[in-house]
Amino acid sequence: MDLKFDALLARALRDWPSEIDLSQLEQSTPESSRYAIKGLYDKTDEIEERYYGIAEEIILRNLHGGIADALHAAGAYVTRVRLADLRPEAIRVKFEMHLRGCMEGPDPTFPPEDIKIGEQYFSVNQSLKT
Repeated sequence: MDLKFDALLARALRDWPSEIDLSQLEQSTPESSRYAIKGLYDKTDEIEERYYGIAEEIILRNLHGGIADALHAAGAYVTRVRLADLRPEAIRVKFEMHLRGCMEGPDPTFPPEDIKIGEQYFSVNQSLKT
């Protein structure tokens, strides 16, 4: 597997539709600044499930989480987004934050062999350090 961020992102984006409808915001109260985008979390889960149990699970599940975070943030301002228009740097910051959290938490959520793949990712890519 090519662990360069650009190659991983290109692979992950192929799992998503080319355009996402973000028009249906769900808020607990009309004045709340917190929101969910109807269907986004279900779509993310559907995509991530494809990678359960495979060697690159830690990388691809966290990368898809970073894409979902970028889409969620965009939903506050736009009703549709083309995935090709997302800023790779924004996705990378979220992805690396999630990946580090899985690797360095007090109780890592992935087994040692997956943590090793995460370490390989960071050895190949210069981290953006947020």
